[in-house]
Amino acid sequence: MTAVIELVRPDHRSALHLLFAACSPETVQLRFRARLPALPAAYLESLLAGPPELHDAVVASDRDSGTVVGLGSLALPDQSQPDTGELGLLVVDGWQRRGIGRGMTEVLVARARVRGVSRLVAEVAHGRSALLAALARQVGPGARHSTREGVTGLYRLDQPSSPLLEVGHHDGSTHVGNAVQARTA
Repeated sequence: MTAVIELVRPDHRSALHLLFAACSPETVQLRFRARLPALPAAYLESLLAGPPELHDAVVASDRDSGTVVGLGSLALPDQSQPDTGELGLLVVDGWQRRGIGRGMTEVLVARARVRGVSRLVAEVAHGRSALLAALARQVGPGARHSTREGVTGLYRLDQPSSPLLEVGHHDGSTHVGNAVQARTA
């Protein structure tokens, strides 16, 4: 199983709805902190229309079928703090624990560094700190803060020594060029 990671495009709208529908209610609740019947419209619009400086997003697609199996986003939750981005990941249940989230995170962190983001925030439910541990392995140790609702990790991002290479396509779209070999069950 291999997934290809690329920037979110407006034509991913229906694929993102299908991704959400393919996730279990538990996976949705862990990502959005609520049981939702559908992908939140405002969130979807922000993904599709927001400039990367405000809401950067990538999808992971099954290389064989083209089916979107993951969504990663890094949003600026407070525009008065443009140096801080908040990471969110949603991966279809059958593709979890196979490196898809790690691959999307690597792309988003690299792009954030180029844009000058120096602080990264991620919130997870109690008992679900694998994302925070993965971030620490990737960007270095961070601070954690626990509340009744969950755990928040705060990480410092060093600035890049070289810009992120993006690959352009014949149709004018941009592709980050990453493929993730997913671990098999």
